[in-house]
Parts: sequence; structure tokens; C-alpha cells
Amino acid sequence: MLIIKTFFKRILVLTSFFLAVFLFAANRSGAQESHTSKVILSEQQWKAVEGIFQSQQNNDMNVQFTARDNMLVAKLLWNNNEMRLSPESPLVFSSDQKENQESVRITFIKDPSGAINQVNVANNGLWKRNNNYKPLVKKEMEHTPEQLKQFEGLFQLKNNATRFIQFFVEGNKLVLKQGWDGEKRYFIPESAMDFFITDFPQFTLNFSKDSAGNINQVVAFKRDVWIKTKKASLSAGQLKSYEGRFRSNDDPDNMVELTVLKDHLVLKQLWDKKEIILEPETDTYFYNEAESYPVVIIKNKEGAVNQITILGTSVFSRIK
Repeated sequence: MLIIKTFFKRILVLTSFFLAVFLFAANRSGAQESHTSKVILSEQQWKAVEGIFQSQQNNDMNVQFTARDNMLVAKLLWNNNEMRLSPESPLVFSSDQKENQESVRITFIKDPSGAINQVNVANNGLWKRNNNYKPLVKKEMEHTPEQLKQFEGLFQLKNNATRFIQFFVEGNKLVLKQGWDGEKRYFIPESAMDFFITDFPQFTLNFSKDSAGNINQVVAFKRDVWIKTKKASLSAGQLKSYEGRFRSNDDPDNMVELTVLKDHLVLKQLWDKKEIILEPETDTYFYNEAESYPVVIIKNKEGAVNQITILGTSVFSRIK
């Protein structure tokens, strides 16, 4: 079934939204590695790579490297998870590759004096040595649910037509719901436009307004820009143009069919005849709340529908 197949794809997808959170998190705290390194470093070489390093993309995120049992232990100071790295050389370290998990490789960099002051994490950004680290402390601003209402709405990841998040108020917190898997995260305000998670203060949201005073975007992790979308305004003709059969790019045996039902779309999985009713959230983004099932319509340069994306990762092409 498509739902089963794409469940594992959802877990493995690393958009920039997740990258800041799980850049080092290949293993949980206390996990043991089966790999035994053949490279032996001197005490001086181990000491050279120890210390705290700060992300240059998000200054709130720091990792502490400590030598232990001929391994380099990376402790993520935003959640205290640890990962063990084996030395490939005095400057290069890597984790073991596990099932559904890629190996993480890091490279330390020396400055002109020969001191190690930076580390390149899996070619995904430089982290700079931080000799002045202080634990991040954030305080919740007094607020009411009514004050949070202005932040509700659907947001799309900038330059990515398939990624959406929804904000709504629950209790006295602002909830972020991920469209691709339905997972929820709960935020509280630090200031009028800035939010964080209580047990993960590095996970920040910074909202901004347009010239008319309306919320128009949010920046997550101080790097990922999400644009507030407009409500769906589809004509019957537009909906009709989305109808058709689509074949999986990954598995040609899997096909789905889109049909119109009043002001909705119905996706039918042709291998098991299951039907899923999809509500229009935008002109091209449809969603089934009960199953956390998103479908994105993709058009070519001429404006014709040529593909759809299901569950955030599975691409289906129109059958002509």
C-alpha cells in the first residue's frame, strides 16, 4: 500500500526545516557503536578537537565534543542527545551507517596558527569554536489565546511547492502541525512576534507582518522561511482540470485517479480501490485531516497539470 511505503520515506526526508534539528542526531543518548576505529590518535590530537562549537546558521545551537574510549562523543546541547564518532584521521570523524540512517561525517578545520577553530558537519555548514558558551534561557511572555489567533493559518516553505505547515491555537499555546506527517509541536511566545518550545528553546519561530499589519511569513530556526498562503479560490473548471490518472515515478504498478466531488477532490488508489476525500487548502494543495494525507498539484510551464505529490515525497506523473 502506498501509505505503508511512503511512511518510511517521510521519516527519511530531510528538508532544511529538519536539518537544523537533526544535523547531528543520528544516534540517541547512550547508543553504542559496533564500529571499532583502526585509527589511533595521540592525547594531544584528541584534546585539539575537544570543545564547544556553535552553528553559524543558528547561534542558539551548540555541540560539545569530548574524547572518550578512542571515540569522539558529540553532545547536542539543545537536547542532550549524543552521537559517537570514530576517527578516520586526526581531523575527520564519522558515525556508523545504520538501517534507514545515513552516516554523519565531520571535518575539523585549522586556522593559520594551526589551532582547530571550526568544524564542517557533513558538508552542511560550518560550526565555529565557542569559548563563551552560556546555556540558552528563554522566558514565556504573558499572553492570552486571543493574542495568538493572529498567527493562525497555512504556511508554505519558500521555494518548495510541496511543504506546508498549519498554525492554530490550542489552550494557550500556538500549535504547529506538519502537513507531511501530521506531527504537532507546541510553542509559547517569548515576545509579541517570537515563539519557542519550552523543552527545546532553540526551536524558534519569528513572525513578521506586511505593510498592512497582517502576518505574512514566519522564519523557523532563524533560517527556514515559510510564507502565509491565500485561501483556496478554485472554480469548477480549475478543479475539473485536475482530474485524471497518475502513475508512481518510483513504482509503475501504483496508480491513482483524481476526480471531482462537488468542491473537493477524491483520490482513488487503483491497487486497492481506497478513496480519500481531499479538502482544498490552497489552489494546488489538498489535505485529508483524518489521515494527515496531503496532495500537491504540480503544473508545467504552460499551466497544465503534469504531476502530483502525495504524502510529501511520492511523485506521480499524469498518464496521457
